[in-house]
Amino acid sequence: GDATLYRADCFDVLPTLSGIGAAVTDPPYGIGFRYRSCDDSPRDYDSLMSRLVPELVRVTDNGPCFVWQSPLKAGCWHAYFPRGYRIVAACKLYPSRDGREPCLSWDPVIFWSGRSLLRDELPRDWHVVDLRPWDGYLGGNPVPCPRPLEQVRYFCDAVRADSILDPFMGSGTTGVAALLAGKRFVGIERDPVYFDYACERIRLACRDTR
Repeated sequence: GDATLYRADCFDVLPTLSGIGAAVTDPPYGIGFRYRSCDDSPRDYDSLMSRLVPELVRVTDNGPCFVWQSPLKAGCWHAYFPRGYRIVAACKLYPSRDGREPCLSWDPVIFWSGRSLLRDELPRDWHVVDLRPWDGYLGGNPVPCPRPLEQVRYFCDAVRADSILDPFMGSGTTGVAALLAGKRFVGIERDPVYFDYACERIRLACRDTR
């Protein structure tokens, strides 16, 4: 249907792609987070971002790109992202859980585009998703900390593109959001467990949008 999925290393597939309208992706942050099979070593962050950002610029024809990041790497962003990049605040309201008080957290999402301004792509440069009731990310999702679907839909619904790329597809949240937004999706994921889970989620989303 409207989804093309690759089980592969994204750097093997990206050179074969072009003409995709936008990118919405959540790559490894280089902060030592424990994934199922990905090495999120800080020493690999420079190599990853130095290869990834130019490919996203090329594949989207310098179109709108939204890339999740960790605040821990804020001091490095100027070295990788195009001049004039903007920061979108992806905020999350957590309820009480495990004896901890309710709290507000956020993820920085880096935006750039050589063909539009941020205000052309999003109605505002922040979004708050309320995660209550907290479910501890249960439900079978193998990714340890998936993006909230409601929040990813905010980007996919608003961006002025008819196709969306996610080269780090994980459990397929961007793909589901893109399809629900009525857009084509191209996703790449090398972990076979994540990939199979994403395929099933996206298959169901395809069915539900018919």
